[in-house]
Amino acid sequence: MRRSAAKLLFAVLAAAAVRCEDVATEVSGPYVPPQVKGDDGRRLVWKPKDEYEKQCYEPDFSPDGTKVVASYRDGVFGVDGDLAILDLKTGEFKLILEGNFATRPQWSPNAEWIVYECKNPGRPGRRIWLVKSDGSDNQKISLGDKARYVPYWGPGGDRIYFVGHYAEGREPLYALWYDLETKELGVLRKPVNEFNHNIAVPSPGGDKVALGLMARYGRVKHTVEFVVLAFIDADGTDFEVIWSEPYEGRAGAGGPRDWSPDGKYVLFSYGPSVGTGTTLWTYEVDNGVVGQLTMCPPEKGRENSARGYSWGPNGDIVFATDDGWLYLIKAPE
Repeated sequence: MRRSAAKLLFAVLAAAAVRCEDVATEVSGPYVPPQVKGDDGRRLVWKPKDEYEKQCYEPDFSPDGTKVVASYRDGVFGVDGDLAILDLKTGEFKLILEGNFATRPQWSPNAEWIVYECKNPGRPGRRIWLVKSDGSDNQKISLGDKARYVPYWGPGGDRIYFVGHYAEGREPLYALWYDLETKELGVLRKPVNEFNHNIAVPSPGGDKVALGLMARYGRVKHTVEFVVLAFIDADGTDFEVIWSEPYEGRAGAGGPRDWSPDGKYVLFSYGPSVGTGTTLWTYEVDNGVVGQLTMCPPEKGRENSARGYSWGPNGDIVFATDDGWLYLIKAPE
């Protein structure tokens, strides 16, 4: 992106990235929901029966768009993660894996496997596991003892992208990939300065990867910024920052989560500061247009905040809120 275009984009984003309580009655962008104050066209597809029932987070569409896999656990901060599948046609809700501290599930391109992140109680960091979509053949990927986070399938189904420690010690998080066939572990991007990579999402064509970066905990300088969205070529070249925000306390959360099936849009989240909630946005790759998809009305607060989301092949986007409800909204056309 040319510098002039980048400056214009940042100006647009600075005007749009407001706190929930400051949201106006209308927003501009390629897709404008009918009403800002809560009516963003969402359709409820699953909710807890009462406040004590387990809740769903981090949903991901199956490749054919008929099912959603989600992490299923107690409360917002629960760690006893199970995996469940919701059939969007029949409404059937089925547990496929129980008691393995499973989070951030992602369906493989052929729908046979689900990759997920697993926290081992009493041990630092997380590991990456695979399980078949029927809940069988649960297995840990042999990546050593270093922490690995947020796995994503490459479009060919033979490579998994994630972030994690790579060298010795507790260094910042690298953007990494692992080839399931050759067992090769590769570096997509090494961390620079005080940044941790917090997510790496490959495009449908496999030529680019969307990245998010955040300040490294405990080593933050006031000049550090959060990178909500950046791109890098799949060979590790041409790193480009699209959206960054100054670090203020722990303000500025978010990052990419998915691409549209045609690769024209990146679906990402942004929360301007702690306690204001996280909203969903789209970035149109060819022209740099940014649109806001979900709203965060003042009466809802953080329970309306988006927590995990996925772009389906049928044009729907599924997302979870902080109180564990699952919704569908229509993607931009």
